[in-house]
Amino acid sequence: MNALRRRILKLGGLLGLFTVLWACNAPFIPVPPPGATFTSALVDDGAGGQKTVWVAHGLPSTNAAFAYFSIFNERTQNGVITVAGADGSYTAPAFDGMLNDHVRVGYETPSGDQSDSICLLLTTDVSADGSAPACPP
Repeated sequence: MNALRRRILKLGGLLGLFTVLWACNAPFIPVPPPGATFTSALVDDGAGGQKTVWVAHGLPSTNAAFAYFSIFNERTQNGVITVAGADGSYTAPAFDGMLNDHVRVGYETPSGDQSDSICLLLTTDVSADGSAPACPP
């Protein structure tokens, strides 16, 4: 009888330990990637000519309220950072780029959660979801 009691206590202890470890591990809740659109404008390049700059406009998303957005052009290796409003939308500062550049957009919420980064084509076209088209694979 003692051997059976020890086995039951050991099994109960292992189940209790497993339960405590599982309860301490918070489940991962993914933050959805952002959507964005782009507009372009010609500006003075400072040398008597003109260059095209682009502005990213974030689509409203309650998940991104007051989040820090990073917009990064992979070709130029430059980008901008901006803060979204209460509805998660934003208008970023202008950045350099050329049509069809690959632009990475991501954000971090005030609580520290980070979205997946999404690659969008630098174009004024929009896809069915209202965002710029995704980069080709």
